[in-house]
Amino acid sequence: MKKLLLWILGILLGLLLLIYILVFSPIGNAIFKPIIQSQIDKYSPLPLKLETFSLGLTSTEIIIKNDPKLIITLKGDYNLFTLFIDLGLNVDANDISLFGDMVGVPLAGAFEVDSSAKGKVFETLEIKAKSDIAESNTTLDITLDNLTPTKIFADIRALQIDEVLAMIGQKPYINGSLDLDADILGKVAKNEQNEDALEFDGKALLKITNGSFSQKLIAQDFDISVPKTDFTTTLDAIFNMDKVTHKFAFNSNIGSITSSGATTIANLATKSTYGINLTDISAFTPIIGMKVRGAFATNGNIIGDMNDLKISGKTNLADSATTYTASLKSFAPEKITFDLQNLKIEELLYMLYQPIYITGRENAKGEIWDLDKGISASVISTLKGTTQNAAIKKEFDLDMPNTPFSYASEANIKRGVGEAKFVFDSGIAQVNLPKIEIDINKIDIKTPYTAKIPNLKKLKFLTGIELAGAFEANGSAHIAESIQADFHTTSLGGSVDALLKGDDFTAQIKELDLVSLLKMAQYPQVFSAKVNGDLAYNIAKESGNLKAKLSSGRFLQNKLTDALKQYAKFDATGLIFNDIALNSDIKGMTLNSSLDMKSGDFAMNGENIKTDLEKSTINAKLKTAIKGDSVDVNINGAINSPKVDIDFSKLVQKKAEQAVQKEIEKQIDKNPEVQKAVGALKGLFK
Repeated sequence: MKKLLLWILGILLGLLLLIYILVFSPIGNAIFKPIIQSQIDKYSPLPLKLETFSLGLTSTEIIIKNDPKLIITLKGDYNLFTLFIDLGLNVDANDISLFGDMVGVPLAGAFEVDSSAKGKVFETLEIKAKSDIAESNTTLDITLDNLTPTKIFADIRALQIDEVLAMIGQKPYINGSLDLDADILGKVAKNEQNEDALEFDGKALLKITNGSFSQKLIAQDFDISVPKTDFTTTLDAIFNMDKVTHKFAFNSNIGSITSSGATTIANLATKSTYGINLTDISAFTPIIGMKVRGAFATNGNIIGDMNDLKISGKTNLADSATTYTASLKSFAPEKITFDLQNLKIEELLYMLYQPIYITGRENAKGEIWDLDKGISASVISTLKGTTQNAAIKKEFDLDMPNTPFSYASEANIKRGVGEAKFVFDSGIAQVNLPKIEIDINKIDIKTPYTAKIPNLKKLKFLTGIELAGAFEANGSAHIAESIQADFHTTSLGGSVDALLKGDDFTAQIKELDLVSLLKMAQYPQVFSAKVNGDLAYNIAKESGNLKAKLSSGRFLQNKLTDALKQYAKFDATGLIFNDIALNSDIKGMTLNSSLDMKSGDFAMNGENIKTDLEKSTINAKLKTAIKGDSVDVNINGAINSPKVDIDFSKLVQKKAEQAVQKEIEKQIDKNPEVQKAVGALKGLFK
């Protein structure tokens, strides 16, 4: 037993010796120094070198440098058993330009911080500091009893905010001189529930004078111009036992921000008011994190405590009349309710630096909750507006006319999953999405849809060609990692079933009525047929192909049939064509086609038939055979009224030769002497 105890004692002594060697000895310091240096290199925004690292049982000295611009020294004594410390921290910044380098802003000057901490950690500990940081004259004196603040004294004069921001790695978008007077005494007392609670007595006054926003830096980083914005700020806090009352005021040439109220320190129960009334919020762009501008006003109340806090108010956002309430549990958002009335869309777009694509008014009402559980929401919204030609033409190169429109939507989502519906109506189209299935967690949206276009002529800005008639379609859409949608219509006599998958668009055409298609395109109805085929097109590449078969085809009266009837004595309108092959390669708005068709003694085919849908022109050379006779047909010019040239020369020559031969044979039959001569000639060549 004695030996066992000696062994255990030996092991413990060995462990203590090992700990001493690893932590408090020069050997241990040498081991830990590169480890600490690697962590400094990893996390420090400045290049710093750990020059001295000495950690002993009763004292320490640590020196970190960015030589010669910055020297940080921590030095002092301590007792690990009584937890007494007497430490000094000195920061000597000979050249603050290194802080400016972090954020790309030139800084010049120097500062020094001299601070100390003396006392027992869990008894009385005094912390003092003096500094001229950021061109200030700063004195701090804090006393902690059992780590509870019982004295807070701060005297800060003319601290330059832009320098402080740069030193902590933030762009100095705000300039100003900050003063702080704080003289607060604290103690632990019994509250109404006979529990220990902190009580404070004293006051603190913070002032910012000569404040301004950096126009140059905001313009440089956000590419916007902001008006000269000067401000002063005051925050007056009075501590009275377990409560603190505050008055805050931001006064500027662009308006004001105010707040006042009373707060219980222990549970942060507060009853406060706030108000914002600004004529231009563009200077706040760096704080908001996105480009904003325009006027904004809101006011409301903050009531509750750290467990249950409610913020309610009203705002004129984008010329609206909006009310809102936000409920927080443990300072985390629990539920947001809002009622937005007559929000001016063009004003909102202006505030967000967006082109004014549309003008109009929106109403919306709803609730949002479960913000930490995938989000739940119940929202109803409506909008009546008008598209704006100038902005759409500039941004999208679409000459869309000003078009009135409206929409109504309703969404109900439970923890990221739910349904919505959406109805859009305009002079151009009506779109109905009756059941939108939404999964925000997976970013997945599915919906059936119907679309109606009463007058296709109004789509010329989009199609590039003038269409006629009405059009209806239905299908479904799926948005996830990519967009997939199917499409079905019978508006052209037969049916078209299409699928959009990413950039690839495919369509199956069944028994489509060619005359209906020609009427829709406002092209001459020169031919009737039923069309079957397949279309494949890549939207990104703007290329594809069409392979079609036409059946039950018939020529309708046109320039070609009239010419054939007049010069070839052939009526093509009575022919019926089946198995007509039409293949087209598509590049942008240009089609390069081939055609092959035959009926009885009539055949027509052509290669490299060029059709420019954007210019509405055609260039075709068609080889035509009529009862074995060849006729060349050239079609050129505008599709609506092309020039048709028919070369009958070969046919006329053949007809002439046939007529001459017939006349010769007739004369031979009439004259016996000629018959004998012809017979003799034939005998010579036998």
